Amino acid sequence: MPYVALDVFRLYYDRLGDSDGSPPVIFLHGFTLDRRQWEPEALLSRGERKLLFVDARGHGLSDAPETGYSRADRVDDLLRFVDALEIERFHLVGLSMGGSTGIGFALEHQDRLVSLTLVSTGAAGWNIGKKISRIDRLAREQGLEAARAKWLQFSLMYFKDDQAQIRDRMATMIGDHSGAPWMDPRRGNYPDPGNDLERVHTITVPTLILVGEKDKIFVPLAHELAARIPDSRVKVYDNVGHMLNLEAPERFEHDLAAFLDEVDPRQ
Repeated sequence: MPYVALDVFRLYYDRLGDSDGSPPVIFLHGFTLDRRQWEPEALLSRGERKLLFVDARGHGLSDAPETGYSRADRVDDLLRFVDALEIERFHLVGLSMGGSTGIGFALEHQDRLVSLTLVSTGAAGWNIGKKISRIDRLAREQGLEAARAKWLQFSLMYFKDDQAQIRDRMATMIGDHSGAPWMDPRRGNYPDPGNDLERVHTITVPTLILVGEKDKIFVPLAHELAARIPDSRVKVYDNVGHMLNLEAPERFEHDLAAFLDEVDPRQ
């Protein structure tokens, strides 16, 4: 099984396609999800690009240490991951938590990036509401399973019967999630990473920003990022929510493939 060892824990990843030495595409998932949220994007490989789908620490099949779940840790994990695989430059695609990690990585290591794609992205300093803090409190007071049950309810409530396949996929991933980030003794006490909106103007790599128009918390952020990142463009998907790649897979794959081909043409 493909693991990369980082000190005392390992990150798991899936690999598809073959780039013949061209920069690979690395996908980062959302909070409590894992690499399986990207399964439809297997169509992007077509034998032309190498795709790497990474489980963040504490998620999926990666190890779950007791602590180390800040964004700074995720950025460092990604840097050490690509160094271990001797990947010099790559395309980075991140959804939600993965997008926030992508922004953090670009702010520190954009020389390693060919492009950045932010999907339904979060960002340090952007208020995403009180639901997260309430679930954190529930984990401390009533335990992991109480927090998981509430998170499942919150995460799945938007998917109707015609989206049962998406709902079931997410329920499986959340059910398999270690819960370690909720139980991290340092959660809520990590150094403040600051406000990304004050710094993203320094990101100069080509950046694609995708968001669903029903994802009300993140639509304003997407527009703010597009206004502040110099070489960026934003697309808003009609009648789509937070899990954009699962809710509109064909359009997502088309837009991502077109963007990658634009910034890194295939021979």
